[in-house]
Amino acid sequence: MNIWFMRNQLLVYFILLLSLSGAYSDYSFSAHAKINPDGTAHVTEKTVFLFENQQERKAFEQNMNLGESTIIKWQEMSPNIKHHFRGLISNTKITAKREFSVSFDAGTVIVEYDVGPIFTSEKIGSRRTVYSLTPDSLVFDKTKTGQTSLGNNVELEFVYPKGTELIRAAPVYDGDGNVILWKGPIAGNWEFAYAVEIPLSQEVSEFFYSTYKNATDSLPLILLGGFSLLLLFVLVKFRRN
Repeated sequence: MNIWFMRNQLLVYFILLLSLSGAYSDYSFSAHAKINPDGTAHVTEKTVFLFENQQERKAFEQNMNLGESTIIKWQEMSPNIKHHFRGLISNTKITAKREFSVSFDAGTVIVEYDVGPIFTSEKIGSRRTVYSLTPDSLVFDKTKTGQTSLGNNVELEFVYPKGTELIRAAPVYDGDGNVILWKGPIAGNWEFAYAVEIPLSQEVSEFFYSTYKNATDSLPLILLGGFSLLLLFVLVKFRRN
């Protein structure tokens, strides 16, 4: 009797594990990072997943209708729903919707946030600054050798400031203007760097402004020094008389 009971229990657990392992299968993921001139970024991440049954669809719609705004709650449906950039994160917003363009049994969760700094800066000369992606700023899957890996139907896009110069980007990417796009499956050591160079006219203007500001800031000291010298001159002349 006990043996049959234990077998039935094990069978129930086995079926439950199978149902959980197939729940909410991921369909696609994309991360779009708009890089600001100061090396911070505004990130938009979109996760599309499929419902395996009516219960999952109802659970998704319940979260959506309640305006669920915690990443932990949405991670019950997909582990891809997280911050894929490491840094000082703020202003996180989460929105969800049904993705009928993919399937009747598809849902989308969009996570938006600000993060930074994810770039290090190096000043080269008086007018040129190079911004390089911090190696550990990406939070994606890793290979056994420690390389960053993008799976099937996974995209990572950088939009860097217009008017800047692309220095390097790796691994192999698609580029158009100031947009860099990596499409999975792909793995490698991620590199990305761009340079900002201020115009010579701006450098000259900043020099004169700095000189003027320093002179303005020093004016009270100059006047105080002049007044002190004048007072000293008057006192010396008074004593001589």
